[in-house]
Amino acid sequence: MTRWVEGYALGTFTDGIDQFAGLITGDRVLRFEPDRLVKGPVTVRSLLENWEFVRSRLPDLVESALGADGIPLSELRVQAPLEPRQIFQAGANYRTHVAEIMISGRAADDERSPDELRRAAEEMMDERARIGSPFFFAGLPAAICGPDDDVLLPPESAQVDWEVELTIVVGATARRVTRERALDYVAGYTVCNDISARDLQFPIEHQPLGGDWMRAKNRPTFLPTGPFVVPAELVGDYRDLELTLDLNGERKQQDTADHLLFDVPTLVAAASAATTLYPGDLILTGSPAGNGGRWQRWLRPGDLIEASITGLGSQHNTCVTEIIR
Repeated sequence: MTRWVEGYALGTFTDGIDQFAGLITGDRVLRFEPDRLVKGPVTVRSLLENWEFVRSRLPDLVESALGADGIPLSELRVQAPLEPRQIFQAGANYRTHVAEIMISGRAADDERSPDELRRAAEEMMDERARIGSPFFFAGLPAAICGPDDDVLLPPESAQVDWEVELTIVVGATARRVTRERALDYVAGYTVCNDISARDLQFPIEHQPLGGDWMRAKNRPTFLPTGPFVVPAELVGDYRDLELTLDLNGERKQQDTADHLLFDVPTLVAAASAATTLYPGDLILTGSPAGNGGRWQRWLRPGDLIEASITGLGSQHNTCVTEIIR
């Protein structure tokens, strides 16, 4: 596939022999050799660990990427851009998604119409935004795969779902930061797809405990990430970003980050109040409406998932059956 980056971004690539961090601009990649910008081997996470120093020097490297030092992106395979220490995932954080959950999950004896359920959801969300707090669950780095890698469908699940999400990349150690200062700790943004095995998430035996989020969401390849980390200063207003997800070319999700129930500063502040955030950590901001439950369609072998966010790039992941040996 063809990718093109306006401005510049950070990524991780392989040439079939080595894996390396690089600066991408247009369709060319500048490989970071050891001791370039940071001491020792360079990874995207090590760049983020020195972000205040690194960020001011990236624009000067663009010409090198475009010149003789640059490698054509077409000669490389794009990997997940970084390996985070921690992954925080916000649940039920789009107004449209919450309303969809209430409508599709209505009890058999609930006689309210879809419009009545939608109004009830909006009232609940207004109250939650006013006095409530974000809902977080933890992700595992082992679930990450690249933006072009296959997604492995486990044979024990018949309801594997998709969720395109705007993802915050942390750029400085953060503990109990205020909402007003929270964006100072955001290095950039990337794309994630929170693949979920719904029938494993809420088995009857675990429903009283709130569901089995670990087993449903953290399987290998269940978190396609990337293609790149785009610095926050090149993104503009994140609220204008449009998220889309197509399944075999058919649009399933489409919304803007302006409809987040809890916005990016609130999520960063809340996560840092719960624990310490470190450079390279990811905070997934939630997914808009249009998941598999809405369409009564689940992922099958051969499906192509295309998750995109304007300005951040696209993922192209093909679903295959996981082989159990």
